[in-house]
Amino acid sequence: MLLHISWVKWKSVCKQKKNGGLGVKDVRVVKVSLLAKWRWRLLDGEKALWKEVLDVKYGPGVARLVEDVEGEWPRYTSLWWNEIVKLEELGRHGWFNSEVTRRVGNGLNTSFWNAKWRGDRSFSSKNPSLINLK
Repeated sequence: MLLHISWVKWKSVCKQKKNGGLGVKDVRVVKVSLLAKWRWRLLDGEKALWKEVLDVKYGPGVARLVEDVEGEWPRYTSLWWNEIVKLEELGRHGWFNSEVTRRVGNGLNTSFWNAKWRGDRSFSSKNPSLINLK
């Protein structure tokens, strides 16, 4: 007995039923949106137990590590943490940071030199001669 398998493109399966698809959610889109939600919550100023756990596990200033993707973070990080840090690689380059607006507030959680104020590089990496003026 011959078995005939009809393959369907994933994009077609994910279309809404009214558009001829099966209405299945695209897992990649859901994954990226959940990672973006966690990254946003890390950057948000709220105090939460899970952030304190991350501070203990990966060192103080975890939100800074998420802002400065080129920075160093421990090698023993979890797959979840690596995906949050590398979120920019899952879409067009710089998409998350271009959509997020920074509010300085009192300045305690903002690093003038290390924040990416404009573009994808920090102020210190764009202006190394200013750092050497110490």
